[in-house]
Amino acid sequence: MSQWEAWIVTALGMSVVFIGLVACIGFIRLIGRLAQRVGPSAAHGGHGAAQAPTESAAATSGPHPISEPIPADVLAVIALVVELERTLYMNRPGARVTIRRHVGAP
Repeated sequence: MSQWEAWIVTALGMSVVFIGLVACIGFIRLIGRLAQRVGPSAAHGGHGAAQAPTESAAATSGPHPISEPIPADVLAVIALVVELERTLYMNRPGARVTIRRHVGAP
């Protein structure tokens, strides 16, 4: 094999690897976009999907009035859930925990 043929083989090999890497990047981005369109509700089997607000919740335009402080045991449970969610799903950007306190709930 001559020097010229060796350079051609080297250039062809490097270009094939480069095109393969670019194709992998495109495939990874495509899968990411498809995963965002599917959403977390379909990925978890529909559990924990956000529900549409009811008419009574939609009627109140301002923030809920503060009625009483949250008990310490409830705060401990909320902190535990948030820590577990952060630990389990830290590698999922955009994932978040939403905790809603219903007015009048016991």
